[in-house]
Amino acid sequence: MNETKINSQYLIVLKKGESVLSSLKDFCQKQGVANGFFVGLGAVEEAELAHYSVAQKKYTSFKLKEPLEVISLTGNVFLGPEGELIIHAHASLGRSTGEVIGGHLVEMVISGTGEILLTPLFSEFRKEYDPETGLKILKHF
Repeated sequence: MNETKINSQYLIVLKKGESVLSSLKDFCQKQGVANGFFVGLGAVEEAELAHYSVAQKKYTSFKLKEPLEVISLTGNVFLGPEGELIIHAHASLGRSTGEVIGGHLVEMVISGTGEILLTPLFSEFRKEYDPETGLKILKHF
């Protein structure tokens, strides 16, 4: 991973074989980024996506092991109820046929490159457990 600070943002470039979310989490912990939003694109060789059912309060995941273009990666970074760093991301991935598949990102592994722009927020926000949805959501503004 290579990173550059541009004004108050970070440009993070991931290399072949790096896991996107675990690399981003390591970076945020190293830099002390506890709140922020990110966007990205690139190419991956495998991914695990999920879909959340509010009615069942659970994720159903599926794995993809094929060359995929990261058409869109978007997400946020916030502290959770216990002070843990939570990275929440969604991805749209393109197959060689032009078909697009997407969902909640569990993890994906870079095949070519991954380029992420992280914008830290310099305010204290936290996610809290919401019993109605079963999710950890932003509650305080």
